Amino acid sequence: MYFTYNYAITIHYHLSFFDMATGQPDETATNQPGKSLTKLQQGFAEHFARLWKGAPAYRLAGGAEKGAKQNAKNLLKDERIVAAIKEEAAKLGMTVDEATVRMSDWGRVTIDDVMTKVEYEESTTVRQPLELAIAEMWKEYQFDKEYTYRSAELLGLKGDELSEYVKDIEKRETRIKLDELRYRMRLERDPQAYRLVEGPKVKRYRMELDLVKVHDKKAGHMIKKIVPNKHGLAVELHDAKDAVNTMLKIHGAFAPVKVDHTTNGNDMPGSNIMMPDNGRD
Repeated sequence: MYFTYNYAITIHYHLSFFDMATGQPDETATNQPGKSLTKLQQGFAEHFARLWKGAPAYRLAGGAEKGAKQNAKNLLKDERIVAAIKEEAAKLGMTVDEATVRMSDWGRVTIDDVMTKVEYEESTTVRQPLELAIAEMWKEYQFDKEYTYRSAELLGLKGDELSEYVKDIEKRETRIKLDELRYRMRLERDPQAYRLVEGPKVKRYRMELDLVKVHDKKAGHMIKKIVPNKHGLAVELHDAKDAVNTMLKIHGAFAPVKVDHTTNGNDMPGSNIMMPDNGRD
């Protein structure tokens, strides 16, 4: 027994000597009433309240990698540190009043709180009879042909330069003749034949997620889910009906739920909403 006692004293002595020699106090020592927490201990409490994991919290607080797990366990034995963790968690947590306000927000939120109506133009197509299509092709070609020859004259082109300049418009005439032949053959088979051409643009409207509006209204918590789709972003809000029902229960608008053993503990049908009688009997 004497040997064991001496051995324990020797070990404690050497540990104390090591701490004094290095100038670094043992910050994992537990339960030191009245003594304020060190920077490492306070940092550990703050990080642990967010992570609820000892070793990572210890490392983030500035502790060494080696022995982080064991040192974290030691710190958690200190009542002062546990109290600091609880205090930090209370700061991070949600009060009953805050939860009530948030639930009320969910019950009131509408799509207009997070989205904006946006106007845009959409292209359309219209049917053009093939007789009209043929006439338009030749009319456009004649204009382009006249422009080509008049511009060549203005530029003073002659000989090979003129031939090179007008060759594209001459080839285009051949293509139009072939297109006309195809249209004429279709008309022989169907006098009502048509082609689709670009029509006038029309105004359309769509709803888009407005992140500026969300930010300005502090409405981020009102959005449950954002999912990309072919139209952009689909926004899902928290269920307003559930939020309203929850708030009604909080304010006692529902009659107490009836429970009977014959239903195996399930709610009995017929729960009613208590409506004010406004002074009536």
